[in-house]
Amino acid sequence: MKNSGKRLQVAKLLLIFTLMPALLLLSAYSAAQSMTNPRMRGMSSMQDLHSHSQSRQTVPRPAMDELSGTTFTFASVDVPGATNTLATGINARGSIVGIYFDSAGNEHGFLREHGNFLTVDVPGSLVGVSGTLQTEANGINARGDIVGDYFAPPGAPGAPACTADTPPFSPQCRRGFLYRNGQFSDVLVPGKKGSVPNAIMPNGTIYGCDHDDDYFTSMVGFGRIGLDTFITLDAGGGELRDPTESVGGSMNNGATPDGSIIVGLYVDPPDQNGQYHGYIVRDGTFQRYDVPGSRLTQTWGINPAADFVGLYDDTNGNEHGFLQRWGEDAPLTIDVPSGPPFNATLTDAFAINSAGSIVGLYIDAMGNFHGYLAVRHRHDE
Repeated sequence: MKNSGKRLQVAKLLLIFTLMPALLLLSAYSAAQSMTNPRMRGMSSMQDLHSHSQSRQTVPRPAMDELSGTTFTFASVDVPGATNTLATGINARGSIVGIYFDSAGNEHGFLREHGNFLTVDVPGSLVGVSGTLQTEANGINARGDIVGDYFAPPGAPGAPACTADTPPFSPQCRRGFLYRNGQFSDVLVPGKKGSVPNAIMPNGTIYGCDHDDDYFTSMVGFGRIGLDTFITLDAGGGELRDPTESVGGSMNNGATPDGSIIVGLYVDPPDQNGQYHGYIVRDGTFQRYDVPGSRLTQTWGINPAADFVGLYDDTNGNEHGFLQRWGEDAPLTIDVPSGPPFNATLTDAFAINSAGSIVGLYIDAMGNFHGYLAVRHRHDE
């Protein structure tokens, strides 16, 4: 992604965005204790931002959330038998991808199509080891191509930066993948040690972030066009019109199909004490985006109409999802209802498709993570 107390709950084992530093495989529950943003495993600063869910206020909301003539109906997305589930991507056909934790605390990607769940695990053979790897599925396009990231085990021969003395789930061990036509391949920016792909466009262009030994000073948003052409938010990286401009501590999280509008998040300054903001890159021009009155904003997904979603913390520290419709002045807040059957205390929005359907995560009153699907109904359309 990425109410820390409850958010921290999904990550001791891992963290998305590891979203956590130097973690060991523990039980699923203990893994949940240390998660920062579920979309960023291993990013310790995000853990701090999401570790106070117990103290946050819960604002009662109806089962259908009516805002400015818009109604959302919600449905939970839970992988059968999983201890925690996060929904991170949705395509035009309504297929959903995400992340789940099994009872042993292992992390897996999943695909939900036509009501059926399939596990998406990167094979160890991709880095020269046996078995399967800790996997996060983050995005899916209309033809079913899936992108995400995985953790190589320290010392894996096919992941040279993840050396034998590197702690498990370190940034150097976190690498991106593309799953297409039943085959897995790496998605790595040349010269960088790791990457986290978050979205894939209909034409196969991939957006995410690359990094070296940390998730802040070395983290930069990228786009992969075709098989070997990259744009980044580095100075001279090709994404920004001004070749002297750069945006450190950044992640590209999605774009319109033609790539003219890219959304993401960044940390200013790019370290663990920095402030999170959303951003829009429109025709090569960078613009910060913050939900009005928020303490932090993260922008995670965008659809072909340039409507985008994400999360924000309000002035009381309560965390909400949001939908910003392109051309409208103010965003709409998205809160999974606090009453039964959801009992939600926190909501994040991660992706939106062309029909306006939104997926994300919510945390219930017991501290469990659930994915959700929100279907929007606009009464004046």
